[in-house]
Amino acid sequence: MSPLPLSVFVICKDEADRLDLVLEALDGLTDDLVIVDSGSTDGTLDIARRHTSRVYHRDWTGFGEQKVYAESLCQHDWVLNLDADEVLLDDVKASIRAVFAMPEEARAAAYSLRIRHVSRLAPSLQPGLFNPTNVTPRLYDRRRAGFKSSAVHDKVEIRDGSKPVTLKGDVSHISMKSFAHMWDKIRSYSELSARDWAQKGRNPSIFRLIADPIWFFVKNYFIRRLFAVGAEGFVIAVSLSAGRALRIAMAWEERRRLGTR
Repeated sequence: MSPLPLSVFVICKDEADRLDLVLEALDGLTDDLVIVDSGSTDGTLDIARRHTSRVYHRDWTGFGEQKVYAESLCQHDWVLNLDADEVLLDDVKASIRAVFAMPEEARAAAYSLRIRHVSRLAPSLQPGLFNPTNVTPRLYDRRRAGFKSSAVHDKVEIRDGSKPVTLKGDVSHISMKSFAHMWDKIRSYSELSARDWAQKGRNPSIFRLIADPIWFFVKNYFIRRLFAVGAEGFVIAVSLSAGRALRIAMAWEERRRLGTR
């Protein structure tokens, strides 16, 4: 099938074990694939260059800023963002093509994708019925929507006030390449978020230190259905809860460093 007038961008660092799956799923969908790497040393760049000549380096400054930069390199007004651990399945690719079959004036400003957790231990990329699902805007018209330059937050904002339309189909989210890597990501995010809190003058209480991790475990394991991912889901829920406690402790530490107790 012919490529769509659609730019796709992916930000990454050291994603050699997952990136090929992500980029293979994009074959034939786009004629403008942009990769922004922040210093890979594991073969990620070789994989990226097998799929596109548009591979760029930018030192890491935060999720939002990396994505704003990557978006600025895109050639088309319609843009799709994927993380380096998210694989488009056939049904959602058909939904994306259906959007481009519509007249321009009939399209929404942004479309949300159903990004569904898939365990590294699972036999296939097809998510199970109860696997955790995150619905978030990723396909958008950058004349009407886009990312903001935030170190922590990287959600598409729709500037005309309209609501995103959710596409049918799934994106497989291979969120973990190892437990050690998962903890590194949680720790890094906790540090960024704590710094953001401290700079904004937020000072979380002892009560929040106790309550947040408990609530976060309940939310992730039961409400967000990590229980459906087996033992891996339990470990992830516990680790995310620990990350909440770590974020609060780091915020206190950062406030002390800044002299704003």
